[in-house]
Amino acid sequence: MTTTTNINIQPDAVYALARSGANLYAARASGCYRSQDGGVTWRNLFATLDTPLAATAVVAAGDTVLAGVKGAVLRSDDAGESWQTVGLSAPPPLVAALAVSPNYAEDGIVAAGTSDAGVFVSTDRGASWIPWNFGLVDQHVYTLAFSPDFAADGTLFAGTESGIFRSHNGGRSWREVPFPMDAAPVLSLSISPAFRRDGRLYAGTEAHGLWLSDDGGSTWQRILRDRATAAVNAIQVTPAGVVWLLLEDGLIGSSDAGHTWDRSYSFPPDRLALTLLAGEPSTMLVGFSNGDVLPAG
Repeated sequence: MTTTTNINIQPDAVYALARSGANLYAARASGCYRSQDGGVTWRNLFATLDTPLAATAVVAAGDTVLAGVKGAVLRSDDAGESWQTVGLSAPPPLVAALAVSPNYAEDGIVAAGTSDAGVFVSTDRGASWIPWNFGLVDQHVYTLAFSPDFAADGTLFAGTESGIFRSHNGGRSWREVPFPMDAAPVLSLSISPAFRRDGRLYAGTEAHGLWLSDDGGSTWQRILRDRATAAVNAIQVTPAGVVWLLLEDGLIGSSDAGHTWDRSYSFPPDRLALTLLAGEPSTMLVGFSNGDVLPAG
């Protein structure tokens, strides 16, 4: 690991990272931050709000930024310079995850997973939200993943306290997939760019490592048993098919869809890794529980 300027010298957990063009965004316990110099310096975009808010999730597309907070999603159309607060249903749920449709430029669909009220879906770029939980019997949602072919197959996955649920109609209804319940909760999900062909889905758990499905979630096998032995906090698959796995104490990568793991980075023992922004090795960033945002290698 090499060092870069911290967002804040005080502990301030980084829950999520996002990139849109030259802008980087960090969802932190003290707000939503933006960096325009590759993560060297950061500015708190919530500093002008009337009430201090913790940002627990963030996504971005073009100049549109969506930040999850307790009970609402904040929306900006000017890269975070101004915000509109869109409340969710009462009692106010905590937004644990945000995910953007791969066809967002055309369909404007965004999904929000909450810690105690299931999934909300927006079809108007975050201007309004609808709770879509039919069949989602476990509404403690930690992670969401859109199929790369969402425009054609309408498939969306949700990782929850008890396992994994799948929707084939954009979140309107859900059905549980046969993920081993004793391996849950599921903290992270990622889908192969070639999902239509290979059906590959990765699931990271809190205490039972990494799991792989090659048939769209119908069957599962645990992989990487000797290295992923604790929480898998993030999984990201790049467009080139490189799989990156974020553990609390390190980052490991596979160039062959998880058959072998030939890349690894270790983190200092005093830092707990929480979130990953993958890409080319030179541009990957990791967010830590103490407030650091550092390059991966």
